[in-house]
Amino acid sequence: MNLFITELAKDGMQNVYAPLPLTAHIIFCALATLLYAVLFNRRGKRHYLIVMIAIDMTIMTQFWTDSIVITALGISEVILLALAIFLGYKENKEEKERDKERRELAEKKRLEREEKARSEKLFVKQEYIDQNFVDNAFEDDDK
Repeated sequence: MNLFITELAKDGMQNVYAPLPLTAHIIFCALATLLYAVLFNRRGKRHYLIVMIAIDMTIMTQFWTDSIVITALGISEVILLALAIFLGYKENKEEKERDKERRELAEKKRLEREEKARSEKLFVKQEYIDQNFVDNAFEDDDK
């Protein structure tokens, strides 16, 4: 594989459509694939996969310079990037909604715990009052 890449680089595969020389382009695509695969694995957002595919499709410019292929690639790149932007926006919006619901639930649980603690404190205080400050008004009269 390495021999194939170096032979293509020697033959001057760099063309007006390719953003980088062949070896640098392959390295860039490999690093981008690794980065976006890790991001997708960690965060689970689909737009990372779409951006990864869009980046990797640019390697086609190294091998096919026909105007039909370049035009099709350009159109597909625009569509993929628009789809990635749309999905990124949608997924971030859904994540914000989930976070808001999670915060509201946590706040509700916190308020319930505080109410329970207050009621237990009042209950303990009332028991203490009942045990130590009983009205003994009738006991003194009997003695």
